[in-house]
Amino acid sequence: MSAWSDEVVARTVAAYAAVAVPDEAPAMVAYMKDVAPFLGVRTPARRAAQMGAWRTLRRPTQADLAAAARALWTLDEREYQYAACDLLGWFVRKGVARAGFVLDPVQELIVTRPWWDTVDSLRSAAVGPLVAKHPELVATMRAWSESGDRWLIRSALIHQLGRKGATDQPLLFELCARHGGDREFFVAKAIGWALRDHARVAPDAVRAFVAATPLQPLSVREATKHLRG
Repeated sequence: MSAWSDEVVARTVAAYAAVAVPDEAPAMVAYMKDVAPFLGVRTPARRAAQMGAWRTLRRPTQADLAAAARALWTLDEREYQYAACDLLGWFVRKGVARAGFVLDPVQELIVTRPWWDTVDSLRSAAVGPLVAKHPELVATMRAWSESGDRWLIRSALIHQLGRKGATDQPLLFELCARHGGDREFFVAKAIGWALRDHARVAPDAVRAFVAATPLQPLSVREATKHLRG
């Protein structure tokens, strides 16, 4: 913990308390398969509350940011993990985090109380932007792909989402092919999602890859959803 992370947690807890609707929490818990309790703060209200709470925060050090993310992650309600993801995204965009941040603390957060919601949010907040900025982190993506942990594998598979023409196509196809036979739902779905995203800019290449590569039916359906012919 640090003084900065203590302040972030205190501000976030107070901001959420002011907008929580406890009657909405049970439906949120059910939708997320009981992965965690919820306060009952819907996304628009949560983000507005955060903006007001965090607007005057000073720029943190990387250590401050890691400490705050970990502190929010330890709180019971799921909205606090979402807050950690948003906080990371905000300051990663501001250049606070260096390459090593992907391993400490992001990898730890991915595998702590994991479900698709936080794993995918960490991808957009930190994993994708940092790998794009630090190409040496491709080695980490390969290590995650070989880890045997479904959430690290999923993170590696989808880390290039949204890169469009800047996508490293050989890397994408390498990672997808490695897990083409994996029946784990969240891995197969991630393969299809990653390929479908790339098909927006390289439809012929994705079509050829799908035709030539043994993939789970779910992956094929997702990958070819918007392809014709």
